[in-house]
Amino acid sequence: MLAFWPEIISPILDALSPTNIVEIGSESGKTTKLLLDWARTHGSRVHSIDPVPAFDVGVAEVEYGSSFRFYRLPSLVGLASVGRFDIALIDGDHNWYTVFNELQLIEKLSTDLGQRQPLVLLHDVSWPYGRRDLYYDPHTIPEEHRRPHARLGISPSSSRLLIKGGYNHHLWNAMEEGGPQNGVLTAVEDYLASTSLSFEWVVIPAVFGLGILLPAAVAEECPEVARRVRVWACEEVCRFVGRLELARISMLVGGR
Repeated sequence: MLAFWPEIISPILDALSPTNIVEIGSESGKTTKLLLDWARTHGSRVHSIDPVPAFDVGVAEVEYGSSFRFYRLPSLVGLASVGRFDIALIDGDHNWYTVFNELQLIEKLSTDLGQRQPLVLLHDVSWPYGRRDLYYDPHTIPEEHRRPHARLGISPSSSRLLIKGGYNHHLWNAMEEGGPQNGVLTAVEDYLASTSLSFEWVVIPAVFGLGILLPAAVAEECPEVARRVRVWACEEVCRFVGRLELARISMLVGGR
């Protein structure tokens, strides 16, 4: 989510003034550090959840003290330990099963805690994982929700994985793109179809896509947050950004 920090994430945090921030998927910790710097300045706390972080968590814990809580757990386990939170950033395991259940669990935990439903930011809602599952560890996904997959690359010009080359060929990718219960965007759409809550759903189709779930209650209580989200819902801007993203992806995969 690093690319979205200056114009989107940071302004939303400034407008929302969250006390507790949940980050699912910290990877190398670059966005985590930005969140922690913001939290320390504003008297907030970051709860990061990642079973296999790629940065020195101990060093960050010493540097940021009470502003930082880390959970070396899968998201569907770690979320239950967080307590109250105001915003969630989801950038973990990019597959239907994980994301759909993360959203359902966030709703359930919020209801049980009596807190307002949090604003949720989700990365990878566009190509390649908007409509295709990725499994960092396939065995953590129940068999009935695990699509046929292989360590083969992806191309925007093919719904099937490539035999040679392609994007993210070192990861476990679903063999086919599209279809039911496949991909991050599909998970969000299925969640929205299943919930009784009201959300505004905004997609920024850049850098693999950022989706924003804005609960109606947050929009009503925090009009500045709603303004900062809705500015990205302009249809003409999204079409233009989408075309730029297609050009970037074409260069990324070598024109395939």
